[in-house]
Amino acid sequence: MANNNAIPPNSSIQRAATQPVQTVQPTVLHGYLNSHGPGLAISSRGMNANLFQMSMHTDNISHFGVPGYHRKDPIVTQFAEYLGANGIDESTSEEIGRIRRSDNPLDVALNTPGYLQKVDPNTGRIDLTRDGRMSLDKNGNLLSLDGKPILSIEGTPIQLPHQPVAIKDDLKISDTGTISLLNRESGLTTEVASINVVTPDGQPVKDINMQQGHVEDSNVFLQNEFSRLLPLRRQFEANRQLFLIQSDALSRTIQELGRVQ
Repeated sequence: MANNNAIPPNSSIQRAATQPVQTVQPTVLHGYLNSHGPGLAISSRGMNANLFQMSMHTDNISHFGVPGYHRKDPIVTQFAEYLGANGIDESTSEEIGRIRRSDNPLDVALNTPGYLQKVDPNTGRIDLTRDGRMSLDKNGNLLSLDGKPILSIEGTPIQLPHQPVAIKDDLKISDTGTISLLNRESGLTTEVASINVVTPDGQPVKDINMQQGHVEDSNVFLQNEFSRLLPLRRQFEANRQLFLIQSDALSRTIQELGRVQ
């Protein structure tokens, strides 16, 4: 008896049964996520640049009452967008601060650009300062406010040959920094030393205008510093918000990719 259920040769069912089974391969995503992409990097560099500039202004504010302090000004270069804080230079203002009378004969104020030199007796390091508040020790050494010897134009610490009986009457400092001392025994006044005034790179200043019995206040104006801080804080907050938005979007992307099977 013929089998009516037999599959005809060359039928579609017969061909499908004889063909190998094809396995469907899952889709694989190739690539990576960069957490330091342009958006996050720009926001991060912007915040660093803002913080660096704000630190200069807050440092100026903290030194407002320090005699001889000269404010620091940030100079933003064209590479700040790519270098962040490394693209910002620091400049020291040469504007002379307010000169006020102190009535201390050992105080001097520089009314011209330049710096006094003081040396650390332990390390030999020479520092520059515009703080002209000085004192005399028992050996006649002329010292800065922090106890470091003041250097003469010869590059040596200034030491008086004898102690003045009355400093205000016996010791005079000219506008060029020359120290004259009265010897009461002989009645003669002699020049004993000259205070050295140099540029930031250590070169002697030729035209000096020094005032004895005066002190130079800092050249910081608080209203200017606070007015410069406000826009920097707003810029920092804007960069911070952009950073948080981009960071949140990156986190959501990572979570979505983690669900891909």
